[in-house]
Amino acid sequence: MAETPSKTCVANIQAAAKSKRAPPVPLDCWRLGYIKLGMTMVQTRTYLGAPGATSAFTLNYRRRKVAVTRQLYVFPRNLRNWLKLAPSRQQDFHPVTLKLDFSKGVLVAIGLDTEARVTPPPCKPSAAGRAFVRAGADFPYGLHGMTLGAPISSVTERFGKFTGGNRTQDFHIYTPVPLSVDGKDKVTGFRMASGPPFESGGGEPVIVPTLDRRNCFVTGYVIKPS
Repeated sequence: MAETPSKTCVANIQAAAKSKRAPPVPLDCWRLGYIKLGMTMVQTRTYLGAPGATSAFTLNYRRRKVAVTRQLYVFPRNLRNWLKLAPSRQQDFHPVTLKLDFSKGVLVAIGLDTEARVTPPPCKPSAAGRAFVRAGADFPYGLHGMTLGAPISSVTERFGKFTGGNRTQDFHIYTPVPLSVDGKDKVTGFRMASGPPFESGGGEPVIVPTLDRRNCFVTGYVIKPS
């Protein structure tokens, strides 16, 4: 079956954000590259490989409990190999994290952001090091043109005005559309879901860097659930 064209998806998201009477957004419109809502764990693992961390939790929704399994991935996918060859300064280490939430074995939410908590161990350098900065995008895919780092103004130009948000204006929603966007001036993250109760992204994952004790550069990492 052919994928819903991106132009059609954008129009459907705009219409659904303006009126509750609009038709629902097709499920296959909620996609990031080759990953889309409705996939199974086996399908996502075929594309992404094994997750860096997995956790299980329960959501309370309308007097019932909903079991969720969250899988965490770090991008770029070859980051571990890259750090072994070219260690990074701690101030340059801001990996992208992808959250995949599954319920009853089906992908029900996709979250992407650059705001994982990085908690390095104590380190005092004893020698200078040579820093390497990677080129290219850490995560090359977007949601119908919305990508990490894009101006927030470009999001409203594409999908229409936000329907809500917080007081600090760094979190925006498109209720009743299950789409939220993080960032004040630029997009630092976004999340899409199949519907309630999966819109909320929960806590941020924790990334613990492995450091070279000589210069305190990052040579690896471990990711943990929040």
